[in-house]
Amino acid sequence: MPILSYEKEVALAKILFQGCGVPEEGARYCGEGIAHSDFIGRYSHGLSRLTFFLKLFEVGSLNKNPVYKIVKEDSNTINVDCDGGPGLLSARFLYEKVLEKAKKGGIAMGTAFHGANIGCASFYGLQAVKENMICVMVSNSYLTMAPFGGADRLIGTNPIMVAVPAGEEDPICLDIATSEVAMGKILAYAREGKELAPGWAKDKDGNPTTKADEAFTVSPFGRHKGYGLAVIVDIFSAVLSGAAYCQDLGNHEKLEAEHLGFCFLMVDPSRFMDLDVFKARVDDYSRRIKNSRKAPGSDAIYLPGGIEAMTLKKTMETGYEISDALAAELTAAAIKLGIIPEGSDFDALLNAAEG
Repeated sequence: MPILSYEKEVALAKILFQGCGVPEEGARYCGEGIAHSDFIGRYSHGLSRLTFFLKLFEVGSLNKNPVYKIVKEDSNTINVDCDGGPGLLSARFLYEKVLEKAKKGGIAMGTAFHGANIGCASFYGLQAVKENMICVMVSNSYLTMAPFGGADRLIGTNPIMVAVPAGEEDPICLDIATSEVAMGKILAYAREGKELAPGWAKDKDGNPTTKADEAFTVSPFGRHKGYGLAVIVDIFSAVLSGAAYCQDLGNHEKLEAEHLGFCFLMVDPSRFMDLDVFKARVDDYSRRIKNSRKAPGSDAIYLPGGIEAMTLKKTMETGYEISDALAAELTAAAIKLGIIPEGSDFDALLNAAEG
C-alpha cells in the first residue's frame, strides 16, 4: 500500500482540487486540511472524504468559485452566506473574520449558511490556539443520524470542537462527533469490505447492523446524551445561521448540495487574566490530569487532543499509508479530470502532483 509524506499528500489533494477548478492558493489550503485529518488519525475526513468532494464538484453541488456575502455584521458578530463553496474554504473565511473581531473585542461569534462539509474541525482550532485564542466550532452535516428512539434520518453527526492554548504542554483540543462514529468511516469500511463495530449503525428499519453496506443511520454516542448535543449543534449552526436542517439538507446519496451551516466562537483569554498566567494554569491542569493514578490496564492518561498530537508526530516521521483501493479511486478520478492520461497508475499521479 502506498505511503505518503505530509507534503506529498498536500500536493496530491491540491492537484485534485485544482483539477476541479479551485484556484491554486485555495486548493493548497484544502490539501492541508485533508492531510491534517489523515495525519492525526481522522482518516474519515482525509483522502477518503476527498473522493466524495470530487463527485460533488463533478455534479455541480460544490461551487469552485464562491462569492462570500456578509449578510449581517457588527463589532462582535457576523453572519455569512458561503455560496455553496468548498467547506474548507468557507470555514477559513468565517474563521478569519471571527478571529479579527475577537482580537479587537475579546469575544466574537460568527455563523454561516449555504455551506458544505468543513472537514476536520480541529484543523481550525489548532490554528486558533497559535493566535492565543480559545476556539469553539460546531457544524451540522448531511443527515446520517436518527433522533433517539427514531428511525428516520433527521440529524447529522454534528461535530463539536473546542481548542484551548497551552504553554509548554500540547493544546487541549476536543473534536468529537455527536455520533458513535463518523459516516465517513462507515463509507471507508464499506469500500474496504470491513465489518462495523456493534452499536455503530442501524439499518433502514432502525435495527442494529454491523454490515457497512446496510448502514442507514449512525447511532448517537451515549444514547440520549449524544442526541441531545446534536440537537443543540443544529440550533447554533443551522437554525441560528439561516442554514438548512432536517429534511431540507441535501441528500448525500444523491450527491446534492448540503446547504449546511456552522458556527465559530472565539475567546481571548488575556481579557480575563495575563496570557502567560492562563497558559501556565492550563499546563498545570494538564499535568495534574496526566500524572494522576492510572487504572489497571492503562498505560497513559491523555487530555483531549493528546492522542491526535502523538499520532501527528509519529505519522510525520513514518508517513501516511493509504489503501490500494483508495489509491485506485484517486487515480481514476485524476484520469477523469484530465490530470493524468488514461492507463496511468498512482505513481504517475504522485509525480504529476509534485510537478
